[in-house]
Amino acid sequence: MRLDRTSFAKRLGGYAEATLLAGAPILEGRLLRMVGLTLEAEGLRAAMGSRCMVINDDSYHPVQVEAEVMGFSGSKVFLMPVGSVAGIAPGARVVPLADTGRLPMGMSMLGRVLDGAGRALDGKGGMKAEDWVPMDGPTINPLKREPISEPLDVGIRCINGLLTVGRGQRLGLFAGTGVGKSVLLGMMTRFTEADIIVVGLIGERGREVKEFIEHILGEEGLKRSVVVASPADDAPLMRLRAAMYCTRIAEYFRDKGKNVLLLMDSLTRFAQAQREIALAIGET
Repeated sequence: MRLDRTSFAKRLGGYAEATLLAGAPILEGRLLRMVGLTLEAEGLRAAMGSRCMVINDDSYHPVQVEAEVMGFSGSKVFLMPVGSVAGIAPGARVVPLADTGRLPMGMSMLGRVLDGAGRALDGKGGMKAEDWVPMDGPTINPLKREPISEPLDVGIRCINGLLTVGRGQRLGLFAGTGVGKSVLLGMMTRFTEADIIVVGLIGERGREVKEFIEHILGEEGLKRSVVVASPADDAPLMRLRAAMYCTRIAEYFRDKGKNVLLLMDSLTRFAQAQREIALAIGET
């Protein structure tokens, strides 16, 4: 078996980082209160963006909820839960997680439907990850960006002829409710000249997610696509993660030399999730 040195070095670096974190003394905190969506803990030493586990050791209702550090004030740390907080009580333990929150990547993602944490939603079992990458990708020097000089055939004649799209271009689609935005996106996923399609369904109703995958995207469109779905009933942080995850997937395949089309429906609900988080931690 041939060893990919670059991939091996990246994975080894991630293991080394996790080992250092695991070897450090773990300082547990205690949950003081919960206001709205914000958990307030004390006695915890964790950096911004760190992942923690809120643990309620009640023998009758043991609960574990993952949360992320969103801010701090003095000795108090503010966290945002990723899932349901049902069963969490004052005094619950808040334990920082040793792993670095890396996300699974690989060609086995094609044809799959995932959530914002890389877990399968399509019932096809676990995904075989070829690489594990951090949520935040490296920034690109603006002077090293390639100019947009080549048209992109999206397979829709009115767009190709009147609103020509270039490879590498960002494009916003704005319209009222129920006029066919999702149908147009589905047509682009099926007919665009791209190697891989990444679709982010952020803040949509659960029924709409299923309809998009089964009826608009279709079986043929799904074969070369990766769908990341976080419906409206997910926590705001999970919706935010899902949007960042599908962007990271597109960057990953771009770095592999693939032509990638990234679609997100909808950017408005992504902004709403950010606003919910900002209001929950006291921003105005």
